[in-house]
Amino acid sequence: MNNLPVSRKLFDRTFSFIERSLDLRSLGHKVLSGNIVNAETPEYHAREVPFQKILEKNMDPSMNVQLKRTHPRHLPEDPESEVEVETSEEAVDIDKEMVKLAENNLMFQVGVQSLIKRFEALRFTITDAGR
Repeated sequence: MNNLPVSRKLFDRTFSFIERSLDLRSLGHKVLSGNIVNAETPEYHAREVPFQKILEKNMDPSMNVQLKRTHPRHLPEDPESEVEVETSEEAVDIDKEMVKLAENNLMFQVGVQSLIKRFEALRFTITDAGR
């Protein structure tokens, strides 16, 4: 087999992809909530996290630049610092923002369920597969 450390084999790119997705959905929730709060603010324009663009960028390995960690326990870069939140030219439409917020919440739940399924498969592999 390959020489990857056990932790790297167990927590593959799928885990990091789901983690990144949940981070972006959380940021999206903050931005959309801010839009709803500021719906009545004059001159305020709707903001949005361009989830699809970020997803496509992270799927292309040639565009993905990783910071070098000098110690394995260093934390990864802050996802909010590298995401450019886009501002629309439109004023906030409360109905559209509520729909976007509901969709974002649903997609967050899908990510959580995916993570749960991955952990269940890992647990099954560890506990039951050898029997």
